Amino acid sequence: MTTAEQPYAWGKPLCDALIRQAPEDFEVEEVLGFEPEGSGEHLFVWVEKEGQNTDYVARQLALAAGIAPKHVAYSGLKDRHAITRQWFSLHLPGQCWSAVEESNQAFKGDGFQVLRCQRHSKKLKRGVHRANKFRLRLQLTSPLNDTLGQQLTQRWHQLCQQGAPNYFGPQRFGQQGRNLVLAARWLAQGAPMNKKQRHQQGLWLSAARSWLFNEVLAERVKQNNWNQLLVGDNLQLAGTRSRFPTSSALSSTELEALEERINRLDLHPTGPLPGKGRSEVSDQAEGLETACLLPWQAWVEALAKAGAQHERRALRLCPEAGSLTLDQQEVNLTFTLPTGAFATTLIRELVNSIESRPIE
Repeated sequence: MTTAEQPYAWGKPLCDALIRQAPEDFEVEEVLGFEPEGSGEHLFVWVEKEGQNTDYVARQLALAAGIAPKHVAYSGLKDRHAITRQWFSLHLPGQCWSAVEESNQAFKGDGFQVLRCQRHSKKLKRGVHRANKFRLRLQLTSPLNDTLGQQLTQRWHQLCQQGAPNYFGPQRFGQQGRNLVLAARWLAQGAPMNKKQRHQQGLWLSAARSWLFNEVLAERVKQNNWNQLLVGDNLQLAGTRSRFPTSSALSSTELEALEERINRLDLHPTGPLPGKGRSEVSDQAEGLETACLLPWQAWVEALAKAGAQHERRALRLCPEAGSLTLDQQEVNLTFTLPTGAFATTLIRELVNSIESRPIE
């Protein structure tokens, strides 16, 4: 199943819209969730980039600071064809990067600039930021009349109030799904590990697990239970990584209480990211996941052999602080998503977005 074939939760997109016609049409700002302490061996730099990917900027920062690339870290990858702002950390014990720390002017590089800096005692770890803020401008390809405007507003309100399926976006699978194609070849060979290809193999492993998660989620969307409690579900507390199992041993009163918390977006059912370890589901949920993954059992076994640990991901994506404004042929959106969520996954429930650039 391609990402375009994944079932929708709230009906088909209402219209076509052009996305990312220019970098300023797609803005992303990282929400770290804590403030750097102001002292320590690591220099945190707040960077705005445009037209460059995160890895490239990290290497350029290392070069400018005179340190090895391995001493530059970041929490998450940000879109290339966009204007994005995010933190990087540079390990500079006993060193001062005078061009940044002692200058009153922003340090500028190829497609990026350092807006501010602050010291911290620890380096940035992958995935530690809390959320990402988005500001998107979509260009409608059909006339915006009163009826369409009302439909867009109502659908957006529904997405903000009830969420959307938390699919991994096409970016996870590379341009034209190349990472998934390479992952399939690698897994068919038994997922042999090669230190020289560690980075690529990490991308392939991630693409394969994401695909399998999407398969399970798609089935639950088809069954209309992606946002409902199945007996045996593993539930995640909203805004955290805390999870707990359910089972048929729970009383009807306990199950009703859990269902009520799911309805008010306090808890989310989860789906599998296959690997070594227990699936953490039972009863109905286990039966559904087992049936979905049965055709992919060779992948599941190869992922475990490759050392991937079984994890879980929320099936539901809930935007925060969402707003929609309509201006002639434009739809302007602002919203905040948790770490690991894809803006394009949310937008596909509203419009059929047409990318002006190939997905990378």
